[in-house]
Amino acid sequence: MSNHVFGTETKICCCACYYQEPAMAQQTGVELEREYVWDDLHRNCVNALHGQTKKEFDASILRYAAYFAQDKINLPGFENFFFHVAGEEREHGIKLIEYALMRGKEPVNKNTFQLYYSYKVPAVTTGLSALEDALKKVQEVTLSIRNLIKTCEGDNNDYHLADYLTGEYLDEQHKVQRELAEKIATLRKMTGSDDAPKEARKLAEFLFDKNHM
Repeated sequence: MSNHVFGTETKICCCACYYQEPAMAQQTGVELEREYVWDDLHRNCVNALHGQTKKEFDASILRYAAYFAQDKINLPGFENFFFHVAGEEREHGIKLIEYALMRGKEPVNKNTFQLYYSYKVPAVTTGLSALEDALKKVQEVTLSIRNLIKTCEGDNNDYHLADYLTGEYLDEQHKVQRELAEKIATLRKMTGSDDAPKEARKLAEFLFDKNHM
């Protein structure tokens, strides 16, 4: 997988981009059945897996890394933290692609899987608002993983995927949520109330970036 950043766009290439459907023109129905029914991953589960893969490549956290890396913002602690979290999310997406291929399914839904990223952030973005938005995003991804587990574990009885998601994903998700919640609590204490002087809040954000990120 390669990642090239040019201005405000990122182009990501991965194994999913080069996936091709197997040639089927000369195969009979019996041959197709023998080739494609070796693994019983239910279609509902596959669709939910593809939906989760798309969520993992979302750029809502990566955009904050790019925002804090700007010369006029220059908060390297926030920059490195958001790049790290975004990198973990992309790694999760790659693992889901690899899992789908391991189970003999298409890696992504080619009709819905898009990798075009926009790095626009809200007009008034602070370290605190970015952390709060990131926590909301991570919570949404965690809930989506839990729903994926329910979909695959329920009537479909795919305990292998459910166990994989529980062990590989939920543990990391909850740890990231805890880390974000701690940072938000600390930064709120340092910046004070919303009506505190702007200069004092900026200084608190600067010190937080140096000592707590």
